Amino acid sequence: MRIAVCGIHIESSTFTEHVTTRDDFEVRRGDEVLALFPLDEWAPGVEFVGILTANAGAAGPIQTDVYDALENEMAQRLRDAGPVDGVWLEMHGAAHVQGRRDAEEHWLRRVREIVGAEPILSGSFDTHGNMSEELVRLLDLAAFHRHAPHIDSAQTRERAVRNLVSVVKHGGRPHKAWVRIPVLLPGERTSTVVEPAKTVFGQLLPTIDKHNLIDAAMCVGFFWADEPRNAAGVFTSAWHADDAVTAAESLAKTFWEHRKQFQIVSEHYGTLDEALDFALTRPARPLFVSDSGDNVTAGATGDITYAIHHALKRHDILDSSVRILFGGVWDPETVQAAADAGEGAVLRRGIGALVDSRYGAPVDGEWTVLQILLGPDSKPTEAVLRGNGVDVTVRSNRAPFARTDDAGFPPGIVRGPEPIDIAEYDVVVVKNGYLFPAQAEDAGSAFMAITPGGTDLDHGRLEYTAISRPLYPWDETIDANLTARLVPAWTADRAEAN
Repeated sequence: MRIAVCGIHIESSTFTEHVTTRDDFEVRRGDEVLALFPLDEWAPGVEFVGILTANAGAAGPIQTDVYDALENEMAQRLRDAGPVDGVWLEMHGAAHVQGRRDAEEHWLRRVREIVGAEPILSGSFDTHGNMSEELVRLLDLAAFHRHAPHIDSAQTRERAVRNLVSVVKHGGRPHKAWVRIPVLLPGERTSTVVEPAKTVFGQLLPTIDKHNLIDAAMCVGFFWADEPRNAAGVFTSAWHADDAVTAAESLAKTFWEHRKQFQIVSEHYGTLDEALDFALTRPARPLFVSDSGDNVTAGATGDITYAIHHALKRHDILDSSVRILFGGVWDPETVQAAADAGEGAVLRRGIGALVDSRYGAPVDGEWTVLQILLGPDSKPTEAVLRGNGVDVTVRSNRAPFARTDDAGFPPGIVRGPEPIDIAEYDVVVVKNGYLFPAQAEDAGSAFMAITPGGTDLDHGRLEYTAISRPLYPWDETIDANLTARLVPAWTADRAEAN
Protein backbone atom coordinates (compact mmCIF):
# COMPACT_ATOMS: atom_id res chain seq x y z
CA MET A 1 0.00 0.00 0.00
CA ARG A 2 1.36 3.41 -1.03
CA ILE A 3 0.07 6.58 0.64
CA ALA A 4 1.10 10.07 -0.43
CA VAL A 5 1.28 12.88 2.15
CA CYS A 6 0.77 16.54 1.29
CA GLY A 7 -1.11 19.61 2.49
CA ILE A 8 -1.32 23.31 3.19
CA HIS A 9 -2.03 24.35 6.77
CA ILE A 10 -2.97 27.96 7.50
CA GLU A 11 -5.95 29.91 8.83
CA SER A 12 -6.25 33.27 7.11
CA SER A 13 -8.10 36.24 8.54
CA THR A 14 -9.48 38.44 5.78
CA PHE A 15 -9.82 41.34 8.24
CA THR A 16 -6.14 41.63 9.10
CA GLU A 17 -3.56 43.92 7.51
CA HIS A 18 -1.10 41.04 7.38
CA VAL A 19 -0.35 39.39 4.04
CA THR A 20 1.15 35.91 3.96
CA THR A 21 4.36 35.66 1.93
CA ARG A 22 6.65 32.75 1.14
CA ASP A 23 8.74 33.55 4.23
CA ASP A 24 5.74 32.86 6.47
CA PHE A 25 5.54 29.23 5.34
CA GLU A 26 7.57 26.37 6.67
CA VAL A 27 7.77 24.06 3.66
CA ARG A 28 8.84 20.43 3.90
CA ARG A 29 9.44 18.02 1.07
CA GLY A 30 10.00 14.30 0.69
CA ASP A 31 11.44 12.62 3.77
CA GLU A 32 11.19 15.91 5.69
CA VAL A 33 7.41 15.50 5.53
CA LEU A 34 7.50 11.95 6.83
CA ALA A 35 9.85 12.87 9.68
CA LEU A 36 7.13 15.07 11.20
CA PHE A 37 4.88 12.17 12.15
CA PRO A 38 5.30 8.70 13.73
CA LEU A 39 3.80 7.05 10.66
CA ASP A 40 5.38 3.64 11.37
CA GLU A 41 3.41 3.55 14.63
CA TRP A 42 0.18 4.75 13.07
CA ALA A 43 0.31 2.43 10.06
CA PRO A 44 3.04 -0.21 10.18
CA GLY A 45 3.94 -1.80 6.87
CA VAL A 46 2.53 1.03 4.74
CA GLU A 47 4.79 2.85 2.29
CA PHE A 48 4.35 6.58 2.80
CA VAL A 49 5.54 9.00 0.14
CA GLY A 50 6.30 12.52 1.32
CA ILE A 51 5.19 15.09 -1.25
CA LEU A 52 5.03 18.61 0.20
CA THR A 53 3.54 20.29 3.26
CA ALA A 54 3.35 24.04 3.81
CA ASN A 55 2.50 25.36 7.28
CA ALA A 56 2.09 29.02 8.19
CA GLY A 57 0.00 28.73 11.35
CA ALA A 58 -2.40 31.68 11.39
CA ALA A 59 -1.89 34.74 9.21
CA GLY A 60 -3.44 36.95 6.57
CA PRO A 61 -4.47 36.15 2.99
CA ILE A 62 -1.83 34.32 0.96
CA GLN A 63 -0.22 36.13 -1.94
CA THR A 64 -1.51 34.52 -5.15
CA ASP A 65 1.91 33.81 -6.62
CA VAL A 66 3.02 32.19 -3.36
CA TYR A 67 -0.01 29.91 -3.24
CA ASP A 68 0.29 29.03 -6.94
CA ALA A 69 3.97 28.16 -6.56
CA LEU A 70 3.27 25.87 -3.61
CA GLU A 71 0.35 24.15 -5.31
CA ASN A 72 2.24 23.71 -8.57
CA GLU A 73 5.25 22.21 -6.82
CA MET A 74 2.97 19.88 -4.86
CA ALA A 75 1.26 18.80 -8.09
CA GLN A 76 4.51 18.07 -9.90
CA ARG A 77 5.89 16.09 -6.98
CA LEU A 78 2.65 14.14 -6.73
CA ARG A 79 2.80 13.28 -10.44
CA ASP A 80 6.41 12.20 -10.08
CA ALA A 81 5.50 9.94 -7.16
CA GLY A 82 3.51 7.64 -9.43
CA PRO A 83 0.41 5.60 -8.56
CA VAL A 84 -0.81 5.64 -4.95
CA ASP A 85 -3.61 3.90 -3.10
CA GLY A 86 -4.47 6.94 -1.06
CA VAL A 87 -3.50 10.45 -0.05
CA TRP A 88 -3.38 11.89 3.44
CA LEU A 89 -3.96 15.65 3.28
CA GLU A 90 -2.57 17.56 6.26
CA MET A 91 -4.80 20.63 6.13
CA HIS A 92 -6.46 23.31 8.24
CA GLY A 93 -9.60 24.35 6.40
CA ALA A 94 -9.43 28.16 6.60
CA ALA A 95 -6.83 29.18 4.03
CA HIS A 96 -7.59 32.25 1.93
CA VAL A 97 -5.77 33.39 -1.19
CA GLN A 98 -5.88 37.03 -2.21
CA GLY A 99 -8.70 37.64 -4.69
CA ARG A 100 -9.96 34.05 -4.53
CA ARG A 101 -12.20 31.76 -2.52
CA ASP A 102 -12.18 28.12 -1.43
CA ALA A 103 -8.43 27.56 -1.23
CA GLU A 104 -8.56 24.05 0.24
CA GLU A 105 -11.08 22.94 -2.36
CA HIS A 106 -8.72 24.21 -5.07
CA TRP A 107 -5.81 22.26 -3.56
CA LEU A 108 -7.88 19.09 -3.23
CA ARG A 109 -9.24 19.40 -6.76
CA ARG A 110 -5.68 19.54 -8.06
CA VAL A 111 -4.82 16.40 -6.09
CA ARG A 112 -7.86 14.60 -7.47
CA GLU A 113 -7.05 15.58 -11.04
CA ILE A 114 -3.61 13.99 -10.62
CA VAL A 115 -4.37 10.81 -8.69
CA GLY A 116 -7.82 10.20 -10.18
CA ALA A 117 -11.04 8.89 -8.69
CA GLU A 118 -9.80 5.56 -7.32
CA PRO A 119 -7.38 6.49 -4.52
CA ILE A 120 -8.92 7.25 -1.13
CA LEU A 121 -8.41 10.79 0.11
CA SER A 122 -8.39 11.43 3.86
CA GLY A 123 -7.87 14.86 5.37
CA SER A 124 -7.03 16.11 8.85
CA PHE A 125 -8.51 19.50 9.71
CA ASP A 126 -8.90 22.13 12.40
CA THR A 127 -12.24 22.60 14.17
CA HIS A 128 -12.00 26.25 13.14
CA GLY A 129 -11.76 25.29 9.49
CA ASN A 130 -14.63 25.17 7.02
CA MET A 131 -16.51 22.21 5.59
CA SER A 132 -18.14 22.95 2.25
CA GLU A 133 -20.09 20.42 0.20
CA GLU A 134 -17.35 20.60 -2.43
CA LEU A 135 -14.71 19.74 0.17
CA VAL A 136 -16.75 16.69 1.20
CA ARG A 137 -17.21 15.69 -2.45
CA LEU A 138 -13.47 15.75 -3.13
CA LEU A 139 -12.61 13.80 0.02
CA ASP A 140 -13.56 10.32 1.17
CA LEU A 141 -12.75 10.83 4.85
CA ALA A 142 -12.08 13.72 7.20
CA ALA A 143 -10.87 13.94 10.78
CA PHE A 144 -11.43 17.27 12.53
CA HIS A 145 -10.18 18.25 15.98
CA ARG A 146 -12.64 17.47 18.76
CA HIS A 147 -11.11 19.84 21.28
CA ALA A 148 -10.48 23.58 21.38
CA PRO A 149 -7.79 24.37 22.42
CA HIS A 150 -6.53 21.59 20.15
CA ILE A 151 -5.00 19.22 22.66
CA ASP A 152 -5.85 16.41 20.23
CA SER A 153 -3.71 17.64 17.33
CA ALA A 154 -1.66 14.45 17.11
CA GLN A 155 -4.68 12.20 17.65
CA THR A 156 -6.59 13.92 14.84
CA ARG A 157 -3.79 13.33 12.38
CA GLU A 158 -3.39 9.76 13.54
CA ARG A 159 -7.12 9.13 13.08
CA ALA A 160 -7.02 10.49 9.54
CA VAL A 161 -4.18 8.11 8.68
CA ARG A 162 -5.58 5.03 10.42
CA ASN A 163 -9.01 5.51 8.84
CA LEU A 164 -7.42 5.95 5.43
CA VAL A 165 -5.44 2.73 5.71
CA SER A 166 -8.45 0.85 7.06
CA VAL A 167 -10.69 1.94 4.18
CA VAL A 168 -8.06 1.08 1.56
CA LYS A 169 -7.74 -2.40 3.07
CA HIS A 170 -11.52 -2.80 3.25
CA GLY A 171 -12.06 -1.82 -0.37
CA GLY A 172 -14.92 0.22 -1.74
CA ARG A 173 -15.93 3.74 -0.76
CA PRO A 174 -17.75 4.89 2.36
CA HIS A 175 -21.00 6.82 2.17
CA LYS A 176 -20.63 10.47 3.11
CA ALA A 177 -23.31 12.65 4.71
CA TRP A 178 -22.99 16.40 5.15
CA VAL A 179 -25.00 19.11 6.87
CA ARG A 180 -24.32 22.83 6.71
CA ILE A 181 -25.33 24.47 9.99
CA PRO A 182 -26.18 28.18 9.53
CA VAL A 183 -24.06 29.30 12.47
CA LEU A 184 -20.68 31.02 12.51
CA LEU A 185 -19.08 31.72 15.88
CA PRO A 186 -15.50 32.39 16.99
CA GLY A 187 -13.42 29.84 18.82
CA GLU A 188 -13.60 32.00 21.94
CA ARG A 189 -17.32 31.20 22.13
CA THR A 190 -17.05 27.52 21.17
CA SER A 191 -14.19 26.29 23.33
CA THR A 192 -14.72 22.74 24.52
CA VAL A 193 -13.39 23.46 28.00
CA VAL A 194 -16.78 24.98 28.90
CA GLU A 195 -20.42 24.31 28.14
CA PRO A 196 -22.20 23.99 25.83
CA ALA A 197 -19.37 23.08 23.43
CA LYS A 198 -18.14 20.48 25.91
CA THR A 199 -21.46 18.65 25.54
CA VAL A 200 -21.96 19.34 21.82
CA PHE A 201 -18.55 18.00 20.79
CA GLY A 202 -18.83 15.33 23.46
CA GLN A 203 -21.61 13.74 21.36
CA LEU A 204 -19.16 12.74 18.61
CA LEU A 205 -17.80 9.54 20.15
CA PRO A 206 -21.16 8.16 21.37
CA THR A 207 -22.66 8.91 17.94
CA ILE A 208 -19.83 7.11 16.16
CA ASP A 209 -20.41 4.03 18.33
CA LYS A 210 -24.20 4.15 18.09
CA HIS A 211 -24.32 4.42 14.31
CA ASN A 212 -21.28 2.30 13.39
CA LEU A 213 -19.54 5.21 11.72
CA ILE A 214 -16.03 5.24 10.34
CA ASP A 215 -15.76 8.78 11.68
CA ALA A 216 -17.77 11.89 12.46
CA ALA A 217 -16.43 15.42 12.05
CA MET A 218 -17.83 18.69 13.32
CA CYS A 219 -16.50 22.17 12.65
CA VAL A 220 -17.49 25.64 13.81
CA GLY A 221 -16.19 27.34 10.66
CA PHE A 222 -13.69 30.19 10.54
CA PHE A 223 -15.21 33.36 11.96
CA TRP A 224 -12.61 35.85 10.68
CA ALA A 225 -12.88 35.24 6.95
CA ASP A 226 -15.54 36.62 4.66
CA GLU A 227 -16.38 33.71 2.36
CA PRO A 228 -19.69 31.99 1.49
CA ARG A 229 -18.39 28.60 2.68
CA ASN A 230 -17.73 29.79 6.22
CA ALA A 231 -20.19 28.13 8.59
CA ALA A 232 -20.46 25.26 11.03
CA GLY A 233 -20.92 21.78 9.61
CA VAL A 234 -21.04 18.03 10.13
CA PHE A 235 -19.45 15.33 7.96
CA THR A 236 -20.03 11.64 8.71
CA SER A 237 -18.71 8.56 6.92
CA ALA A 238 -20.08 5.02 7.16
CA TRP A 239 -20.43 1.82 5.17
CA HIS A 240 -24.22 2.19 5.28
CA ALA A 241 -25.83 5.36 3.98
CA ASP A 242 -28.63 5.42 6.54
CA ASP A 243 -26.12 5.37 9.38
CA ALA A 244 -24.21 8.33 7.95
CA VAL A 245 -27.38 10.37 7.37
CA THR A 246 -29.02 9.69 10.74
CA ALA A 247 -25.82 10.47 12.63
CA ALA A 248 -25.12 13.68 10.71
CA GLU A 249 -28.61 15.02 11.33
CA SER A 250 -28.46 14.17 15.03
CA LEU A 251 -25.15 15.97 15.51
CA ALA A 252 -26.27 18.98 13.49
CA LYS A 253 -29.47 19.25 15.52
CA THR A 254 -27.52 19.18 18.78
CA PHE A 255 -25.22 21.96 17.58
CA TRP A 256 -28.13 24.06 16.31
CA GLU A 257 -30.17 23.72 19.49
CA HIS A 258 -27.26 25.06 21.56
CA ARG A 259 -26.35 27.96 19.25
CA LYS A 260 -27.59 30.71 21.60
CA GLN A 261 -25.87 29.18 24.63
CA PHE A 262 -22.33 29.37 23.26
CA GLN A 263 -20.47 31.88 25.41
CA ILE A 264 -17.12 33.56 25.85
CA VAL A 265 -14.84 30.98 27.41
CA SER A 266 -13.45 33.33 30.06
CA GLU A 267 -15.44 33.96 33.23
CA HIS A 268 -14.41 37.60 33.03
CA TYR A 269 -14.66 39.51 29.75
CA GLY A 270 -15.44 42.97 28.43
CA THR A 271 -13.69 46.08 27.14
CA LEU A 272 -10.04 46.80 27.72
CA ASP A 273 -10.98 49.48 30.25
CA GLU A 274 -13.00 46.86 32.12
CA ALA A 275 -9.97 44.57 32.03
CA LEU A 276 -7.83 47.31 33.58
CA ASP A 277 -10.52 48.01 36.17
CA PHE A 278 -10.49 44.32 37.02
CA ALA A 279 -6.71 44.42 37.41
CA LEU A 280 -7.09 47.13 40.05
CA THR A 281 -9.25 44.78 42.15
CA ARG A 282 -6.11 42.67 42.60
CA PRO A 283 -7.33 39.28 41.35
CA ALA A 284 -5.11 36.23 41.68
CA ARG A 285 -1.83 36.99 39.95
CA PRO A 286 -0.72 36.95 37.33
CA LEU A 287 -3.86 38.14 35.58
CA PHE A 288 -3.69 37.10 31.92
CA VAL A 289 -5.53 39.60 29.72
CA SER A 290 -6.26 38.45 26.18
CA ASP A 291 -5.91 41.24 23.60
CA SER A 292 -8.33 39.20 21.53
CA GLY A 293 -8.67 41.56 18.55
CA ASP A 294 -4.97 41.14 17.79
CA ASN A 295 -4.92 37.36 18.15
CA VAL A 296 -1.87 36.01 16.29
CA THR A 297 -3.22 32.46 16.61
CA ALA A 298 -6.17 33.44 14.39
CA GLY A 299 -4.43 35.62 11.81
CA ALA A 300 -4.08 39.11 13.31
CA THR A 301 -0.82 40.99 12.87
CA GLY A 302 0.27 40.98 16.51
CA ASP A 303 1.60 44.54 16.23
CA ILE A 304 -1.54 46.52 17.14
CA THR A 305 -0.78 49.06 19.86
CA TYR A 306 -4.36 49.74 20.98
CA ALA A 307 -3.92 47.94 24.31
CA ILE A 308 -0.63 49.65 25.22
CA HIS A 309 -1.91 53.12 24.32
CA HIS A 310 -5.07 52.48 26.32
CA ALA A 311 -3.12 51.44 29.40
CA LEU A 312 -0.81 54.44 29.14
CA LYS A 313 -3.85 56.76 29.29
CA ARG A 314 -4.93 55.21 32.58
CA HIS A 315 -3.14 57.19 35.27
CA ASP A 316 -4.83 55.10 37.94
CA ILE A 317 -3.00 52.10 36.50
CA LEU A 318 0.34 53.84 36.07
CA ASP A 319 0.16 55.40 39.55
CA SER A 320 -0.68 52.07 41.16
CA SER A 321 1.80 49.35 42.00
CA VAL A 322 0.29 47.07 39.33
CA ARG A 323 3.11 45.78 37.14
CA ILE A 324 2.08 45.10 33.55
CA LEU A 325 3.83 43.10 30.83
CA PHE A 326 2.66 43.29 27.23
CA GLY A 327 3.88 39.99 25.81
CA GLY A 328 4.75 39.16 22.22
CA VAL A 329 4.32 42.39 20.21
CA TRP A 330 5.46 41.72 16.65
CA ASP A 331 8.23 44.20 15.80
CA PRO A 332 11.30 42.62 14.17
CA GLU A 333 12.93 46.02 13.57
CA THR A 334 12.90 46.86 17.26
CA VAL A 335 14.22 43.39 18.15
CA GLN A 336 17.20 44.00 15.89
CA ALA A 337 17.72 47.53 17.22
CA ALA A 338 17.70 46.18 20.79
CA ALA A 339 20.13 43.41 19.90
CA ASP A 340 22.47 45.91 18.22
CA ALA A 341 22.31 48.26 21.21
CA GLY A 342 22.72 45.51 23.81
CA GLU A 343 21.22 44.84 27.22
CA GLY A 344 21.14 47.94 29.42
CA ALA A 345 21.01 50.32 26.48
CA VAL A 346 18.20 52.83 26.00
CA LEU A 347 16.32 52.95 22.70
CA ARG A 348 14.47 56.07 21.61
CA ARG A 349 11.90 54.86 19.11
CA GLY A 350 8.33 53.88 18.51
CA ILE A 351 7.40 50.23 18.88
CA GLY A 352 4.65 48.24 17.21
CA ALA A 353 2.16 49.26 14.50
CA LEU A 354 4.55 48.43 11.67
CA VAL A 355 1.77 46.85 9.61
CA ASP A 356 -1.54 47.54 11.35
CA SER A 357 -1.71 51.13 12.58
CA ARG A 358 -5.51 51.41 12.31
CA TYR A 359 -5.98 51.44 16.07
CA GLY A 360 -2.88 53.27 17.24
CA ALA A 361 0.48 54.57 16.11
CA PRO A 362 3.81 53.12 17.27
CA VAL A 363 4.29 53.67 21.00
CA ASP A 364 6.99 56.32 21.31
CA GLY A 365 9.31 56.58 24.25
CA GLU A 366 12.63 55.70 25.80
CA TRP A 367 12.91 51.95 26.20
CA THR A 368 15.55 50.30 28.34
CA VAL A 369 16.67 46.94 26.96
CA LEU A 370 16.31 44.50 29.85
CA GLN A 371 16.98 41.26 28.05
CA ILE A 372 17.68 39.77 24.60
CA LEU A 373 16.41 36.25 23.94
CA LEU A 374 17.72 33.99 21.21
CA GLY A 375 15.67 31.63 19.09
CA PRO A 376 16.47 28.05 18.07
CA ASP A 377 18.77 29.42 15.36
CA SER A 378 20.74 31.41 17.98
CA LYS A 379 19.58 34.69 16.43
CA PRO A 380 17.88 37.45 18.44
CA THR A 381 14.16 36.63 18.47
CA GLU A 382 12.77 38.66 21.36
CA ALA A 383 13.67 41.71 23.40
CA VAL A 384 12.31 42.72 26.79
CA LEU A 385 11.91 46.49 27.05
CA ARG A 386 10.93 48.82 29.89
CA GLY A 387 9.51 52.29 29.37
CA ASN A 388 6.53 54.56 29.98
CA GLY A 389 5.76 52.65 33.18
CA VAL A 390 5.23 49.25 31.52
CA ASP A 391 7.27 46.34 30.19
CA VAL A 392 6.92 45.03 26.64
CA THR A 393 8.42 42.06 24.85
CA VAL A 394 8.86 42.56 21.11
CA ARG A 395 9.26 39.56 18.83
CA SER A 396 10.78 39.02 15.42
CA ASN A 397 8.00 36.59 14.48
CA ARG A 398 4.27 36.43 15.03
CA ALA A 399 4.44 33.50 17.41
CA PRO A 400 2.16 33.66 20.47
CA PHE A 401 3.56 34.43 23.90
CA ALA A 402 3.32 30.78 24.90
CA ARG A 403 5.54 27.85 25.74
CA THR A 404 6.93 26.03 22.71
CA ASP A 405 5.66 22.71 24.10
CA ASP A 406 2.12 23.93 24.85
CA ALA A 407 -0.24 21.02 24.19
CA GLY A 408 -2.68 23.33 22.41
CA PHE A 409 -0.39 23.78 19.39
CA PRO A 410 0.75 21.37 16.68
CA PRO A 411 4.53 20.94 16.48
CA GLY A 412 6.33 23.93 14.99
CA ILE A 413 3.61 26.55 15.52
CA VAL A 414 5.30 28.31 18.46
CA ARG A 415 8.65 29.26 16.99
CA GLY A 416 10.98 31.23 19.21
CA PRO A 417 12.29 31.38 22.76
CA GLU A 418 10.34 30.33 25.80
CA PRO A 419 8.41 33.23 27.40
CA ILE A 420 10.33 35.17 30.00
CA ASP A 421 9.79 34.64 33.71
CA ILE A 422 6.52 36.37 34.57
CA ALA A 423 6.72 35.95 38.35
CA GLU A 424 7.22 39.68 38.97
CA TYR A 425 4.16 40.78 36.99
CA ASP A 426 0.60 41.34 38.17
CA VAL A 427 -0.81 41.53 34.63
CA VAL A 428 0.35 39.81 31.45
CA VAL A 429 -1.34 40.94 28.23
CA VAL A 430 -1.13 38.30 25.48
CA LYS A 431 -2.02 38.46 21.82
CA ASN A 432 -4.36 35.51 21.61
CA GLY A 433 -7.99 34.76 22.42
CA TYR A 434 -8.75 31.88 24.75
CA LEU A 435 -5.81 30.83 26.87
CA PHE A 436 -3.89 27.78 25.76
CA PRO A 437 -3.25 24.98 28.26
CA ALA A 438 0.16 26.13 29.49
CA GLN A 439 -0.98 29.75 29.64
CA ALA A 440 -4.02 28.73 31.69
CA GLU A 441 -1.72 26.77 33.99
CA ASP A 442 0.49 29.83 34.51
CA ALA A 443 -2.40 32.27 34.99
CA GLY A 444 -3.78 33.08 38.43
CA SER A 445 -6.83 34.65 36.79
CA ALA A 446 -7.96 35.64 33.29
CA PHE A 447 -9.86 38.35 31.45
CA MET A 448 -10.91 38.30 27.78
CA ALA A 449 -10.60 41.87 26.49
CA ILE A 450 -12.76 42.38 23.40
CA THR A 451 -10.49 44.67 21.43
CA PRO A 452 -10.48 45.85 17.81
CA GLY A 453 -8.31 44.28 15.13
CA GLY A 454 -8.19 41.53 12.54
CA THR A 455 -9.73 39.05 14.99
CA ASP A 456 -12.34 41.24 16.67
CA LEU A 457 -14.87 39.19 18.65
CA ASP A 458 -17.52 41.85 17.98
CA HIS A 459 -18.83 40.87 14.54
CA GLY A 460 -20.66 44.19 14.29
CA ARG A 461 -17.31 45.98 13.94
CA LEU A 462 -16.22 43.80 11.00
CA GLU A 463 -17.42 44.31 7.43
CA TYR A 464 -18.80 41.04 6.07
CA THR A 465 -20.11 41.12 2.50
CA ALA A 466 -19.69 37.58 1.19
CA ILE A 467 -20.93 35.22 3.93
CA SER A 468 -23.99 33.19 3.00
CA ARG A 469 -27.06 34.51 4.84
CA PRO A 470 -29.14 33.82 6.82
CA LEU A 471 -26.50 33.00 9.35
CA TYR A 472 -26.52 33.16 13.16
CA PRO A 473 -25.65 35.48 14.96
CA TRP A 474 -26.20 37.99 12.13
CA ASP A 475 -29.73 36.63 11.77
CA GLU A 476 -31.68 35.61 14.86
CA THR A 477 -34.69 34.04 13.13
CA ILE A 478 -33.69 31.23 10.78
CA ASP A 479 -35.67 28.29 9.46
CA ALA A 480 -32.66 25.98 9.45
CA ASN A 481 -32.65 23.04 7.08
CA LEU A 482 -30.64 20.39 8.91
CA THR A 483 -31.41 17.57 6.48
CA ALA A 484 -28.27 15.62 5.71
CA ARG A 485 -27.17 15.37 2.11
CA LEU A 486 -25.51 12.22 0.80
CA VAL A 487 -22.53 13.55 -1.14
CA PRO A 488 -21.41 11.41 -4.10
CA ALA A 489 -17.78 10.54 -4.65
CA TRP A 490 -15.67 12.64 -6.98
CA THR A 491 -15.48 11.52 -10.58
CA ALA A 492 -13.71 13.11 -13.52
CA ASP A 493 -16.99 13.37 -15.47
CA ARG A 494 -18.74 15.19 -12.65
CA ALA A 495 -15.75 17.51 -12.21
CA GLU A 496 -15.91 18.49 -15.88
CA ALA A 497 -19.65 19.10 -15.59
CA ASN A 498 -19.05 21.52 -12.72
